[in-house]
Amino acid sequence: MAARFLEGRGARIVGRNVRVGHGELDLVVDVEGSLVAVEVKTVAAGRLGVEPLDRLDARQLEGLRRAMAAHRPAIRRLDAVGVVVGPGGVQVRWVPEVG
Repeated sequence: MAARFLEGRGARIVGRNVRVGHGELDLVVDVEGSLVAVEVKTVAAGRLGVEPLDRLDARQLEGLRRAMAAHRPAIRRLDAVGVVVGPGGVQVRWVPEVG
């Protein structure tokens, strides 16, 4: 869902579940000629007060930064996509430059 959402906004998917050292990048996309790592967080609708991107903590961000640094060619930034899945459908939100 996140990949299709990003493609609909002009991003080109370069890699999915990219293993780098001890880390993993959910998506690597090309946005206007720059490589971007994308962390995807998904929750089920109805969990009161839970936003998918609230689950992205400082420890995870640090691990993602290390994985990005180990990836070649260099990734320029880290974005996040939050996905909420529920009976009414799917809501997706893209947040550039989270870390």
